[in-house]
Amino acid sequence: MKERSSILTLVLALLLLIAPVVFANGGGEADDGTITVGFAQIKEDSPWRTTETNSVQQEAEKLGIELKLSVTDQAGQVAALRDFIAQGVDGILLAPQTANGWDEVLQEAKDAGIPVVLLDRGLDSPEDLWVSQISSDFAFEGREAGKWVVERLNENGKVVELFGDPAADPAILRSQGFMEIINQYPNIEVVESRTGEWSQDKGRQVVEAWLTAGVEFDLIYAHNDGMALGAIEALKAAGKDPGDDVLIISIDAIKAAFESIARGDLNATVECSPVLGPMGFDALLKAINGEEVPQYIITPDSLYDESNYTEHPTGGF
Repeated sequence: MKERSSILTLVLALLLLIAPVVFANGGGEADDGTITVGFAQIKEDSPWRTTETNSVQQEAEKLGIELKLSVTDQAGQVAALRDFIAQGVDGILLAPQTANGWDEVLQEAKDAGIPVVLLDRGLDSPEDLWVSQISSDFAFEGREAGKWVVERLNENGKVVELFGDPAADPAILRSQGFMEIINQYPNIEVVESRTGEWSQDKGRQVVEAWLTAGVEFDLIYAHNDGMALGAIEALKAAGKDPGDDVLIISIDAIKAAFESIARGDLNATVECSPVLGPMGFDALLKAINGEEVPQYIITPDSLYDESNYTEHPTGGF
């Protein structure tokens, strides 16, 4: 009996030693108080997306935050969010691939007490499931492009539209904003609108198909710079002079777009900043600390063309 009692005493002592370690590791913060954040990024091969990821990583390092990064498609993003929740992260940054399909996993994050901040895209989910959306005003970008087009075409001409992802918030709103302006001018006609899937290669293929089919157009409106650069390749291969024979305006303001404006190939680009790391962490840390955060935080954007592209503070993203 004495031997059994001694063993029990020893087991209890060991449990008392282990318990603080177990409970200390139960939440999102590490033993040293480090905040842990999960970032579910879109798998998209573009300079803009890479710049956004770098911005988040650099800000996390600057703030001493442990960042868990996942780069995948939407199904993988949902799985990543569930993995972040299971790990007990303190907060989540999400760049959603499309606007729909998030309600269930966002509810799981809310039930776990984990705030979610949206980067660069919005959702159709209820607003109480996420803390804040930090992005550009995509409809504003479309309207700015539309105003430029009206002026450059002298209110008369044929336009083709290189659409982004038809299920993604930026593409939907960039088209809506653009058409708000264009529909006011009956002599400007959008003769074709087709997705280039945000891809330079796909943008080139779509424009090649239009040229082969004999589609006539005076101007290309591309929802991002990558597709515009692909369109320029297609026009040059067909013996046309981009920026002159066909006007081209796009959105994002990446460095390659400014270089293309300098060469005279691209006529204009509307800024859409990918440097969202500082704003994203500012909002998320406030939410983690129980502070009020605006539901929508809009980044300021400007249009750049041949007249002012050298004035951009960084020469593109």
